[in-house]
Amino acid sequence: MHGIFATIRHVIVGLAAAAAIVVPLWFVGTAFGGKFGLWTPLEAFAHVRNFAGLLLPGAVILGVAALIVAVLFRLVFGAKNAPGPGGYIAGVAAIAVGLGGILYAQSVRELAGSVPPIHDITTDTQDPPSFTRALIERRQRDGARNSVDYASKTNPADDRPLPEVQADAYPQIEPIELSVAPELAYQASLQLAREMGWTVSTQSESARMFEATATTFWFGFKDDVVVRVRETDTGSRVDLRSVSRVGMSDLGANAARIETFSERLRESVGG
Repeated sequence: MHGIFATIRHVIVGLAAAAAIVVPLWFVGTAFGGKFGLWTPLEAFAHVRNFAGLLLPGAVILGVAALIVAVLFRLVFGAKNAPGPGGYIAGVAAIAVGLGGILYAQSVRELAGSVPPIHDITTDTQDPPSFTRALIERRQRDGARNSVDYASKTNPADDRPLPEVQADAYPQIEPIELSVAPELAYQASLQLAREMGWTVSTQSESARMFEATATTFWFGFKDDVVVRVRETDTGSRVDLRSVSRVGMSDLGANAARIETFSERLRESVGG
């Protein structure tokens, strides 16, 4: 009986240990596969979403089972014959991986429900910065599904105009007013974009505008950004626009990017 029970325990503990290692590696590999071109970011996200409902609860179940058999082995055969802490470690690790993933997935679902399903955010909803033809064509070649035609966009949930939806969801998004010359504001903006890891493409000092692409760490989603600087009576005004290439909802990513840019730009020029 001891031998049979030990074999069962080894199998369950081994599966729990494998789940604790393989599940996070699978998710990381799938996400980075989207970033490095093994599949598209949307396909990578779909793989993670579809398999999470199976892998994460499975890891929890295996972790609980490993703890149960470890305790039963100790109770049945005594502390003297009980194995080392490996079974407990594997069980706790599998549970942590499964529960951590489940809680994260739940937080993403809550976030998706708390923001409107839009993906085009700008500091100037009346006269949004426009993208160049070169970037629009590059988006199309790279498989972008979302248009950059701001005026035609609405909230798919209720068909309200995009400016109205953005004003309700992100009232903190506004033009960046600075008390410095527009030339300085432009150079500071361009430097900040590079510091934030954006890939700058088109840039024009004479027009005081530039375009860049921001790539997310997970999955490799690409969002295109255009920055425009204009002179004002008190200094300069910086407007930017961030648009996702794919996906109906950006989960608030474009608004967060603009907020971060705005805060850091004001800090950098002291305005």
